[in-house]
Amino acid sequence: MVPCYRDHMCNLYSWKMTAVEMRRALAAALLVFAAASAHAQQRETITFESRQKGTPVQVTAEIYWPAKAGPVPALVIHHGSGGVSTEREGRYAREMVAMGIAGVVIDSFRPRGVSQTVTDQSAVTGADFNLDALAVLKALGANPRIDRAHIGIAGFSKGGTSALMAADENLVAAAGVPTGLRYALHVPFYPSCAVQYRQPRTSGAPIYLLLGGADTYVGVEPCQTYAEVLRAGGAQIAVTVYPNAGHGFDGSRPFFNAQGENYSRCVWQQQANGSWVERKSGVMTVGTDGKPIPGASAKAVGVCRTMGVSGGGQDAAAKKSMEDLKGYVRRYLAGG
Repeated sequence: MVPCYRDHMCNLYSWKMTAVEMRRALAAALLVFAAASAHAQQRETITFESRQKGTPVQVTAEIYWPAKAGPVPALVIHHGSGGVSTEREGRYAREMVAMGIAGVVIDSFRPRGVSQTVTDQSAVTGADFNLDALAVLKALGANPRIDRAHIGIAGFSKGGTSALMAADENLVAAAGVPTGLRYALHVPFYPSCAVQYRQPRTSGAPIYLLLGGADTYVGVEPCQTYAEVLRAGGAQIAVTVYPNAGHGFDGSRPFFNAQGENYSRCVWQQQANGSWVERKSGVMTVGTDGKPIPGASAKAVGVCRTMGVSGGGQDAAAKKSMEDLKGYVRRYLAGG
């Protein structure tokens, strides 16, 4: 410490120290601003056309870019019935960026003016939601910053279903996805497997179903059963069941909604004659001509649907599923 013998010398010394501190503070602030700007520049919002109950709609997705030159692999991340959250979808995107992978978070709700579908799954139909996953694939395939041969998709619950259905060649063709552009990896987290084609034909890309052994929201058996059907049709599919894990096992908080629509007992299966029958009720909902039978769907739902949904995080399953996802990404998107 420097002693002060005169007031003016003390003031001069104090002023000099304050100026140094100010310069250091300014330099630090500039570094923070530069870092923040660099971070901001690594995020980009894109739009692509999809559908909302027959009407065209512009859906958005946010791309988290890695600091890496050249075309990069990408993982599409599709949210569930609760919508996009930085806690889940943002976290997965950041994990991908750390691996040199672009994380692409679709928002299927806000562009449609919807906040959630927990209490009304028809607010965004499964068909429209699934279409988003294929429409964004087309958008990414045309983006020069994306390695179009290494695009994967992961999704949660409703988004898990879209991640699974995006492998179905009939749906891919119907969405107008160009020949040669396909997802290279599908990782559905706790999806609904309520819609089951009789002889599904997939793209051949690997599918990893990650299920909770104690999931009462969408159930476990329907996806295990459908995985066998897919495998018999030539799909490259594996099923992992995390013991005692509920729906949303990678989340942070338990949840319960008494008004949530629960379709865990509903399974619509395509028959040999082309009709569709809901398994529990036995009700034929689509005839052999491919047309819905008036009132049949409501009748089937009245039998198989229940009310009340719950779930929540489980540390062991959350940690293991993230490790598993990263392993699949390294193997199929990042070249090992």
